[in-house]
Amino acid sequence: MKLNILVLSMIALIQAPTLTQELTVFERWHKTDQLIRDRKIDEDDAKDSIAIYVKLGKKEFKNLGISGTKREDWVFPMDGWTSCTYRSNGNDYKDERFDYFQGGEFKGHPAHDIFFPDCNNDAIEDSTGKKVYATAMVTGIVISTYNKWWKGDYFRSGNYVKMFDPVSEAMFYYSHLDTVFVQPGELVKAGDPIGYVGRTGRKAINGRTHVHIAYYKIDEGHPIPEDIIFDLYLAQKKTGN
Repeated sequence: MKLNILVLSMIALIQAPTLTQELTVFERWHKTDQLIRDRKIDEDDAKDSIAIYVKLGKKEFKNLGISGTKREDWVFPMDGWTSCTYRSNGNDYKDERFDYFQGGEFKGHPAHDIFFPDCNNDAIEDSTGKKVYATAMVTGIVISTYNKWWKGDYFRSGNYVKMFDPVSEAMFYYSHLDTVFVQPGELVKAGDPIGYVGRTGRKAINGRTHVHIAYYKIDEGHPIPEDIIFDLYLAQKKTGN
């Protein structure tokens, strides 16, 4: 009996959380964002948490000693494409019915969809025969990701990445990705690949391959969408395509 108690005590000690296992601010942000997505957290509590994460996140970023990205230096959110088009010629941004705290089944389309040539819908660029990268528009830190989407999954967004921009105190949101390369808490620099563009998501799987890119300015813990179509045009122009 004493031996059994000793063994159980040792197992409990091994499994007990240590200081090194404490979650970082961005890992906590990821967990909060999952609760928002699944509508399992009070809106006011979520806002309070996000407001704290923004302050702590900016402090952590500053401690890294890395410069952020000025708005005029934003990078186009795709790489490896030969041509691209915008849904509705860039007039697809609709934020009238949207609220971030609607969770994964949000209303409206406070974003822009950017397509590349993919006639057979296999998420491969027709001209190059290769996949297209989703790229970080700014230098920032990954807030949240999802990379488990499958055809029976109910998530509207499919595989996604959310990034914190400490310069503008905002987040970038990429969805319908084929594959995600990054994890919450990971530092990425402007232009770094964060995944492959795809067609994941309950509705997107039946549509054209594209990246869905959104920008949410965070105001007192409330992520509020902003139209960045002219920023996208400027960033695309700098690619030469």
